Amino acid sequence: MKIPRCASVATILLLGAPAATLAADAGLAQGLSPLAAHQHCDECHALKEARIGPPFLAVAARYANDRDAAVNRLALKIINGGAGNWGTVPMVPNERVSMADARAIARWILALGRG
Repeated sequence: MKIPRCASVATILLLGAPAATLAADAGLAQGLSPLAAHQHCDECHALKEARIGPPFLAVAARYANDRDAAVNRLALKIINGGAGNWGTVPMVPNERVSMADARAIARWILALGRG
């Protein structure tokens, strides 16, 4: 790719940045944990408002009394997907997410309810 001599550093960085990095940065700007942003959770979820899926704060509130037991349940939901818990739109499986990362994301979501 030929970049003009007068191009700014920001332009050069944006032109050279992979789309995944830009998407993760957008997730971080929305208040997601770095891991949730990296795994593109913001494609379907937001912190406070409903999107395709429920807001993370609503998930944290639903499992507020069951936090410890909910970590594995939510981690499995992140990896395997599911339906029927939040309406008619199913959550798609995310097999690319490891169990360790899914548990970390679940713990982050559940910790949102402690604030």
